[in-house]
Amino acid sequence: MTKLTRTLLAISLTASCGGGGGGSAPPPPEPANVLVVVMDDVGVDMLGAYGVHPTFPPTPNIDALIADGVLFERCYTPPSCSPTRAAVLTGRHSFRTGIGQPISELLPEPALELDERTIPEVLAAGSERPIATAAIGKWHLGSESVGGPDHPNLQGFEWFDGPLGNLFTNQTYFNYAKIRNGVRYTSTVYATTDQVDDALGRVAAMPEPWFLWLGFSAAHTPLHAPPAHLHTYALSGAPEDTPYEHYCAMVQAMDTELGRLLAGIPAEVRARTTVILIGDNGSPQQVVIPPSVPSQSKGSLFEGGVRVPLVISGHQVAARGLRCQSLVQSVDLFPTIVGLFGADLALGVGDGRDIDGIDLGPYLADVTAAPLRPYVVVDKFEPNGFGPYTEQGAMIRDPRWKLIRRSGQPDAFFDLEGRDREGVDLNRGALDGEQQKALARLEYWLDLSLP
Repeated sequence: MTKLTRTLLAISLTASCGGGGGGSAPPPPEPANVLVVVMDDVGVDMLGAYGVHPTFPPTPNIDALIADGVLFERCYTPPSCSPTRAAVLTGRHSFRTGIGQPISELLPEPALELDERTIPEVLAAGSERPIATAAIGKWHLGSESVGGPDHPNLQGFEWFDGPLGNLFTNQTYFNYAKIRNGVRYTSTVYATTDQVDDALGRVAAMPEPWFLWLGFSAAHTPLHAPPAHLHTYALSGAPEDTPYEHYCAMVQAMDTELGRLLAGIPAEVRARTTVILIGDNGSPQQVVIPPSVPSQSKGSLFEGGVRVPLVISGHQVAARGLRCQSLVQSVDLFPTIVGLFGADLALGVGDGRDIDGIDLGPYLADVTAAPLRPYVVVDKFEPNGFGPYTEQGAMIRDPRWKLIRRSGQPDAFFDLEGRDREGVDLNRGALDGEQQKALARLEYWLDLSLP
């Protein structure tokens, strides 16, 4: 464990566990629920609140969450779905979990190993009271050789209902395969609607406090026209002919159903619920339009691939309707969620494994709190597992400067001051003194952070 990792872990454990000291333990807090909503393939360019793109689908229910919570302007995550899900649920970087690219769930390939400690497992071991747990919707963390259809339950969730991965292999949003606690069956209910129906069913069935993970399949392909009552787009032609319009309709339909979910939670339960909304990576290439750059979107280490929406809203958020400019990462949700439940992170993890996340609790009280991180770092690689790799890459950035490192290519270095996209690669020309110092600092941090 590096000195920096030990320092970050100490910060995280202190924030999550309340530090040391004698005296009697405080009484457990009132029941507090946490709902995590993962949007698939929805980048910051697709939400008007971020101001990254001049056109975007209407998302009034997400806007309402933002008004009731903290919007994180600079949240970073791996540029594809499985690595982000692993990062959130374990608080660990991709090189630690072995998940560097999307998992082929129907193949006997590496997946999230069952000895990884996930949020529901940590809550079960580190909380003084029982916490009900359920995962609804897209999973995308297991494979035929690692857990199979039981993978979500083997990773600690008491209830799972949803597709194991993407809606491929002749599946559509209107006819697709699901798993309910290890048992396969078929749904013919529109997937976004179906996933909200399932989430509402679990809210009604679970005792408080509860942790509910909702992984929307939307707005991942296959692109399609959602049911007309869920969106306002006048769609025409095949989705492959007008991909942007069909994608926007899918995002709006997801927002509509998210609104139904939040409205369907009983008011007294909703008042005790913190909602965390995050995108799993940037928007996909086929729907990205100027001024965004398709080649610098989902799957890439550019801002369009790794910078994602993050909103934390509701019960345990004091700084409501505000924006946090500090750098945060998807791994930070792991200790944050454990902290929201008042659970003991160290006890829940149960060993000395590296935890890369830092509890974001200080920002929920004060968005101007001292930065918890001097930089954020993201890695990607293929194939999944622990090497050897055929391709590797990483990005690191501080509040101003950014470095991208990729196999077989020269490092790219950028000044992001006042920018949403990288712009000119400064490494293609001569660097001045300030730039040289910034580059050297990022290179040092990157070497320190990744193997």
